[in-house]
Amino acid sequence: MEQNKRMRILMCQNSTEGILCGVYEAFTSRYGHAWQKLAVGPYVNGDLFSDIYSVEVNTEKAGKVVKAIISKISEEAWYLVHMASEADSQEKGEIIYRFLILAFANGRKVLNAMSIPEVMGLHQLSRSVSRETQHLYGFLRFQELQNDILYARLVSKHHVGMFLAEHFQDRLPMEHWVIHDVERDEVWIHRVGEDWLYIRHPDFRQDPQMMLSSSEYAFTEWWKTFTESVAILERRNPKLQMQMLPKRYWKYMPEMFTNPGR
Repeated sequence: MEQNKRMRILMCQNSTEGILCGVYEAFTSRYGHAWQKLAVGPYVNGDLFSDIYSVEVNTEKAGKVVKAIISKISEEAWYLVHMASEADSQEKGEIIYRFLILAFANGRKVLNAMSIPEVMGLHQLSRSVSRETQHLYGFLRFQELQNDILYARLVSKHHVGMFLAEHFQDRLPMEHWVIHDVERDEVWIHRVGEDWLYIRHPDFRQDPQMMLSSSEYAFTEWWKTFTESVAILERRNPKLQMQMLPKRYWKYMPEMFTNPGR
């Protein structure tokens, strides 16, 4: 009987594929949407009245969900779900799940129903990830290493490395480059003539400052000198500066090392 059912919490890997596999499990189990929740792992707080199920990542199942979203809702819906799934949020799995319940039942028209909390929540997560990605298109700093590889250290609130890799593969197709998410131990590598490659590399911690090319050392010093020379101390506004350029990005920007406006 329904009243004797226990709530199922589907614990998903904190990734796009992980959440999509959770959605697949929720829809195919026929346990009932009212009795299931999606949570992003690795740790989930349950209670005496809930059962926790660990969802394994399966690329084929995730792909089926992607195809269903595009064919039954729209490509825009998949874009929103994809962006939201990379947000730094413990609630993103449940928000995506509840949105898809509505969207599969009502079609693409639900995308504009901002009065519905699940729809608004999805848009907010997607917008936040998209905004940070756009910021980092301009704020990410590549430095030339001695082996002619361009290296950039990434610090971000959201998991945006893949979106940056796609962008810079188009912008820098004739360069070997590496984008290193220093907090998540993730690396995106691009070789000329090839698609970018993603790897998790916990030991990728050698200080690139020790491997910079001589021309990079010179350029970095010139760049810092330029930014200092054009700065007007009397007009500095640290509060506005942090609004325009969040402080979490400063650490790996050469022009901020000695910027008098800090």
